Amino acid sequence: MSALLDATPAEFASELVTRAIAAGADAAQVRASRRAYFEIDFSARTIDLLRSLEDDTAAITVYRDGKRGTAAVNGRETDAVEAALAAALVAADAGVADPANDVAAASSEPATRHGPEASDRGAMIAAVEGFIDDLKQSYPLIRTRNSIYSFSDTETAFANSRDLRQSQRRASYGFGAMFSAKDGAKTTSFNYSGASAYAPFERLIGVGTVNRLIEETLRAFERAPVPEKFVGDVIITPDCLQSLLPMLAEALSGGALFAGTSPYKERRGEAIASPLFSLLNRPRSPDFPDGSDFDGFGVPTRDLDVVKDGVLADFLVDYYMSRKLGMEQTAGAWNFVVPSGETSIADMIGATKRGIILSRFSGGRPNSNLDFSGVAKNSFYVENGEVRHALGETMVSGNFQALLSAIHAVSREAVNFGGAIYPFIAASGVTISAR
Repeated sequence: MSALLDATPAEFASELVTRAIAAGADAAQVRASRRAYFEIDFSARTIDLLRSLEDDTAAITVYRDGKRGTAAVNGRETDAVEAALAAALVAADAGVADPANDVAAASSEPATRHGPEASDRGAMIAAVEGFIDDLKQSYPLIRTRNSIYSFSDTETAFANSRDLRQSQRRASYGFGAMFSAKDGAKTTSFNYSGASAYAPFERLIGVGTVNRLIEETLRAFERAPVPEKFVGDVIITPDCLQSLLPMLAEALSGGALFAGTSPYKERRGEAIASPLFSLLNRPRSPDFPDGSDFDGFGVPTRDLDVVKDGVLADFLVDYYMSRKLGMEQTAGAWNFVVPSGETSIADMIGATKRGIILSRFSGGRPNSNLDFSGVAKNSFYVENGEVRHALGETMVSGNFQALLSAIHAVSREAVNFGGAIYPFIAASGVTISAR
């Protein structure tokens, strides 16, 4: 047992693969992680909690007779490890055979290290105290909840029965805050923003889109729907793109190609968006502490231009789907960059005759044609180049394919969330109505 407890994540992953094969698996892979975590929880007026945590986990996948089984283990006690291995084998025996089930054959790469060697806890506490002071002095009506400033140091290792071995360490700071505003009996809905970075944040008010959303929250006491139903422009914020772009990515994924539900399945090399729009996958970007040097199958990640200047350059196909489709693997991890444009946010708003600034979209997943419909949350009505008022009870609907082609401006300003970089995007042809 001491050998397991003292092992590095790389040694632990390799040992579990060996044990899985010895227990009867035809093939096996393990992803093991050891994390040290420090966080400061606080409200608008005081620090509520400081704590340090450690966890040690592993995800085990085994293959037997073409069937796949998985299990997870927390800690390294012998009984827990053996129980997890047995559970994975039982799950495999109960599974359905699939010729695409197998571990990957790829090149092992040297271990990598990203981020600082240790946290600057003094600087973290000072930043939280500064944020609390900023709220007291400049934003006394703002109420926060679930505000956390953290430092995470995670070593992750991968091993499989084809002798594929990978290891990376990523250490970074993360900040996230949920907030609303209250003025007597009047309140606003909650808003949220956050980001991660390798360096400590000097001022938490400036992290991600926190400052902008706080300012917008204070303008949202008086909300009203749009005056009437109309077809107009939409300015999609970086926060909203975080929820919308995964819908596009799913439509460009190997899963959608295999299911036959992707409207883009025959369109590689064709224009599917405005030439102002590109979607780049950059899991290895030095700007992304939330990136990855290898994917869930241990395959090294790489840069991929998915959409370039409006043209569909490639699909997002991981190892498993590459075997299902008989295609080359292109992307086992997603960290997107939408390159900035040449228009300022102010000019974007000024050019809007009638439309909305869409900060959050609440709705179901689009259908296979990418038709969408939902509620505009934390958003604003724009008319004749001016922001008129915050929106309440407002619906937005349209088609994501058409929206991409109708993009007419991309902002110079962009936000790095730590795992994605997004600008503001303006497009036409969205139907907007009172709910």
